[in-house]
Amino acid sequence: MGHLFGESREQLRYFSLEDAVGEESMVRVIDRFVELQDFGSLGFGNVVPADTGRSSYGPKCLAKLYIYSYENGIRSSRKIERETLRNIEVMWLMNELKPDYKTIAEFRKNNLRPLQKLFREFVKLCKAWDLIGGSIIAFDGTKVKASNNKKTNYSRKKLNDRITRLDAQINEYLNKLDENDMSEKKAAVDTAKVLEELHNRKEKYEGYIKTLDETGENEISEVDPDARLMGNNRGGVDVCYNVQSAVDGKHHLVVDYDVSTNPADHGQLSNMVKKVQKTLRIKRFIAIADKGYYNGKDLQRCKKYKVKTIVSKQRPSDPKDQPEEFHNDKFIYNKETDTYTCPEGKTLHPHNKKTAKRRHFYNKTACETCPYRKHCTSGEFRRVIRSQYGDIYDEVDKRTKENQALYKLRQQIVEHPFGTVKHAMNGGYFLLRTRRKVRTEIALLFLGYNLKRVYKILGFKEIMARLDSHFAVFSDFFRRFVIFYQFRGSGKCFS
Repeated sequence: MGHLFGESREQLRYFSLEDAVGEESMVRVIDRFVELQDFGSLGFGNVVPADTGRSSYGPKCLAKLYIYSYENGIRSSRKIERETLRNIEVMWLMNELKPDYKTIAEFRKNNLRPLQKLFREFVKLCKAWDLIGGSIIAFDGTKVKASNNKKTNYSRKKLNDRITRLDAQINEYLNKLDENDMSEKKAAVDTAKVLEELHNRKEKYEGYIKTLDETGENEISEVDPDARLMGNNRGGVDVCYNVQSAVDGKHHLVVDYDVSTNPADHGQLSNMVKKVQKTLRIKRFIAIADKGYYNGKDLQRCKKYKVKTIVSKQRPSDPKDQPEEFHNDKFIYNKETDTYTCPEGKTLHPHNKKTAKRRHFYNKTACETCPYRKHCTSGEFRRVIRSQYGDIYDEVDKRTKENQALYKLRQQIVEHPFGTVKHAMNGGYFLLRTRRKVRTEIALLFLGYNLKRVYKILGFKEIMARLDSHFAVFSDFFRRFVIFYQFRGSGKCFS
């Protein structure tokens, strides 16, 4: 048997781009979704072209290009430009328009908020198509590397250390100037240049310390001023953003997101709960989160929002050599009597007012005669401290313990989007700088993820049919709404 040989490269061919793109390709879904959007109401610029000047690229074609590129893990404007020259699907999507990378980058820069609104428009569609249950929402955060090197991130300690080293170098060069023969002009000039550079660096670092004093921040980044040093998922530290996500339990679709400069998840849950309520227009649901969100003040806010929380309890800091039966969680609080009962059945009474932030419970008399005192405490008596948020902690702990099967689903729900975005969509780092711009990048990544999920759930034909029918109904409703008010204003009857 011989080898297979292809056709000659010089052979003329007649085909259209329509024939070159697969009948059930994702690019057709993206094209239809964007075409059916009202870009004027979303706030995109250049929706109506100017009457004079050179013709410009329409916002819809550039929005299609960005959604397709992010969905396929291509995010650099230069790489996107190359796709317009070699990718058949992109040529079909753009009708063979070939914008340069500057035009592509400027579109994203000038339409940060509208591109985020496109993500929310697709979430609304999923809600209308009953793909979002809204009864169980899982929350989690992940660190995504910012466009800022660790070397250009400075804490107050790092700045003081740098200034101390610079002072030592400056003194060293000043001593050299004194020792050098002034007839050696070249050596003196070179030393003076080095000294000037050292003084400039010192002045820059002192300026950073002054900025930290004015803002009250703990660190400053040169390239991306909003990025902060955080512990990453690989056990090290890097300059990152903390990306928060809310994922619906029905089909694992991302319903909302946020970008935080706080390395910890503490205090993030109530903010995300509020965003989900606004986006999905729902009030009551079950919020599931890991122990990073275990914060009394935050859980109290969630209760105020009428949302039930299932959050893993943080492990208490019990002494290592203490037997397990005397750990803090073995001391039971009685709300009716406002007392604690120890493992030996003795009652610990409060010694603070109920309004105190940290209330102390103990019983000196019981501890003096207890045969297990040495196992229970290293002091004269055992003291149990109760937070001002003790009631909400007890409530959440009880609910979490009763719903362990539901809590175990958390990872399956919320980790899947992060894994897909980081590894399948090349979203493990940000290209844009500042929190405002980074939000747009994560919106495009999550929009690409949601498109993949819905395509997998519904299939090509169903999603295309639903897109057409949804916007047909909306257009008819809007037309009737406009006609009604036109007739109402003219005093005529409308039926």
